[in-house]
Amino acid sequence: MPNTELPVDLEKQVVLMKKYVNFRQRKKMRDFLEYAGNFRASQYGKYLLTQVNAFGCKADAKVFFELYDFDVQLRLLLFKYCKKAEVYFKSAIANAVSIKTGDAGFYLNKQYYTPTKSERDKKTRNRNVSFFNSKFFVGLTNDEEKLRRDVVKHPELKEYRKGGTRQNNVLPVWAAFSYFEMGTIVMLYSYLRGDLRKEVLDYTYVGNNYKKEVTKQMDTWLDAVRNLRNYCAHHSMLGGVTSSVVIPDNRDSEDVLADNTNLYSRLYALKKILPHKDADMLAKELDKLISKTKLDIYKMNILPANWKKCMIKYCPYRDDRFACEYNKKDRRKARVMPESKYSIGG
Repeated sequence: MPNTELPVDLEKQVVLMKKYVNFRQRKKMRDFLEYAGNFRASQYGKYLLTQVNAFGCKADAKVFFELYDFDVQLRLLLFKYCKKAEVYFKSAIANAVSIKTGDAGFYLNKQYYTPTKSERDKKTRNRNVSFFNSKFFVGLTNDEEKLRRDVVKHPELKEYRKGGTRQNNVLPVWAAFSYFEMGTIVMLYSYLRGDLRKEVLDYTYVGNNYKKEVTKQMDTWLDAVRNLRNYCAHHSMLGGVTSSVVIPDNRDSEDVLADNTNLYSRLYALKKILPHKDADMLAKELDKLISKTKLDIYKMNILPANWKKCMIKYCPYRDDRFACEYNKKDRRKARVMPESKYSIGG
């Protein structure tokens, strides 16, 4: 398919940026465009246009560059904790299900999955089954085979290749999952048999007898962290981001998520998956980052002023809640669970 759009040189790109931002120093904007590119720069400019009512006028270059710098630092911070959540949950599924089933290669055994995802709607059931058979399970099998065959890229797996001491074994889950993408793990959890989905939560988090409702919530938290990770990894702008729906924890207040598709909802989901220790460190580092910026991120609707509300912890041992607030005036410390177990959702 041909493209009729004409390339725009750097000088014209500078002129186009005046639609979004007031500035006098053309050289600084030109240097930025040469570095970041017109498309990326325009995303920040367009976002600032949506905030004209907050500023009372079109933003200037100082705000533009401050927004870009803050967004970069925010991405680095959240990406770090998304990776922690990914490693943590991969290990949780690998350990919980392999121990429960006694099968180190359970991920390649269809008996441990529910292709319909137990959906009641016939069309949805059929669509789930079709995707499971034609895409998901075939993809898992292919991924495992590629890992074993790629001698150059994965020499550490030589024991599972022809001539190796474990050549007749599929890759054990604890090895395979370390290479699988987060999207694969999210999909795998969504297709796991209902009893195994609950087993993952029972094994990993404090408390037990988690209901189907909680596994559905976990599906949305995992997907939210997955797409947040992708935004960060691909250097996409986080301010104003909207993505998949996040279902709030039914133990939290009803108004904890006024908007369940925005950046704050991603932060909420990330907090729910992380162990307490990591979640608390995320809160501290985020608070520190916000305190350093000259931007009013609340006025600009990047995060709500009460974002720390998602740091409220639920204690499974008794029916109470306690907040983790991190600021100079009030440093109330939340109770820390034993490091070997963490309550779901922190």
